Amino acid sequence: MPAGVATIGNDAGRLGRRVERSATAVNALGRRIRHWLDSAAADPVFHRFGSHLRTLDTVLTGMLDRLRAELATVPTDAAAGYERCRRVDRGLATLQRLFLWYAEKYDQRRPGGHPAVLGAADELARSCWSEGFTALKRKPPTGPLCFVDNRTDALARRRCEVPSELRPALDDPVAEFVDRLPIPVIALPESAVREGWWLVLAAHETGHHVLLDLDLGVAVRQALRETVPPELAPDWTRWHSEVFADLYSVLMIGPAAAWAIDELQYGPPTHLLRPRGGYPAPLVRLALLGETLGALGAASDVPTAADAAADGDAAAAPHLAVLPGVVAALLDIPLGGGTLRTLAADEIVRPGPRLRSWSEQLARPEPAIGAVDTPEAPRVLAAAAVHRYRALTAAGRDDELGALHSGVLSVLARSGAPGVLAPPGEARLDELAGALGALLVERAADDERA
Repeated sequence: MPAGVATIGNDAGRLGRRVERSATAVNALGRRIRHWLDSAAADPVFHRFGSHLRTLDTVLTGMLDRLRAELATVPTDAAAGYERCRRVDRGLATLQRLFLWYAEKYDQRRPGGHPAVLGAADELARSCWSEGFTALKRKPPTGPLCFVDNRTDALARRRCEVPSELRPALDDPVAEFVDRLPIPVIALPESAVREGWWLVLAAHETGHHVLLDLDLGVAVRQALRETVPPELAPDWTRWHSEVFADLYSVLMIGPAAAWAIDELQYGPPTHLLRPRGGYPAPLVRLALLGETLGALGAASDVPTAADAAADGDAAAAPHLAVLPGVVAALLDIPLGGGTLRTLAADEIVRPGPRLRSWSEQLARPEPAIGAVDTPEAPRVLAAAAVHRYRALTAAGRDDELGALHSGVLSVLARSGAPGVLAPPGEARLDELAGALGALLVERAADDERA
């Protein structure tokens, strides 16, 4: 054995210094997390997110405590002790990445971030989020956290999905932690910072969370399997999450949902006719939106299934043919004492006098809009913003769009019923913290053996 190895193995002082180095790093991260949590709890901008912060506090503190416990039981053998310290260091690096990913999203609400657009987005997401739970007379779990991402569309991260930047390797333990943390998020496009009407994309993304948290996935897949021919069922069940989210967005914000998807998906036939991942082909997707609006008695600029058939191809034709039945089956899924169809507000879907009146006001320096403290008001405002945007651009009055953006954000941010997005009540957080702490150590040990 080389002399250096023997010396390390017998040097208790050296092992002590190694343990102290890891302990110092653990405590430093602990202080950083505590400072951030205390600062956030004291900041009024986070008043709607008390449950989120308590969840992060309990879970992150519990995981830190598990790392400290690992250091408190370091083997006296120096070689084994060094191995234990490396395990703690790897776990700590994972924990720091997890903390920073969430902290950066909340910090966008502070000065220098995007407080105005996120204040508005929170109210729209809360309005869309609460409707299904209200119908079921059920207390909702923690609602989604909105943040601005450097992307051209929007994206929902469900509790079972993992941010791509936290997935550098298949065995990265961060994936499992995000999987189990009960804080869903919605990434909004960067364009919403300048064009507030793009906040309507939050309706579709909230639909993903509603599908999960109302346990509607089984009912949606069953409705699709029973409606489409057997040879099409694999495609439609694979698309079920995006299909539901599209339909849900129409229920929440009416024609504004169809406008947004049409604007994002418009392109040449090679694009419109090609399915991607969990999405139907854009042409089929747009026809789904058109059929949904038609089934709700509303007009739409996007094509219905019959309209789209003329532009489709042999691959799209069977999917377009089943759309009327698909939409009817989904709208008739039971929800409380009614069906999904009953979540739609006629005033938003048609649109009605209030939406049109608010649309006229939104681009004025001081919008004369009152009575916005109702559950549906944020959805009316978001739909009104798109309605006004389309009217202004059609009339060549693009110089008024800046005022519309400002008006949308200011009125949306003060709209909605009193309450919080993330109510207290996430149960068994101590158990979750213990389980994730154990997982942190286990995965770090697996990495050591790999």
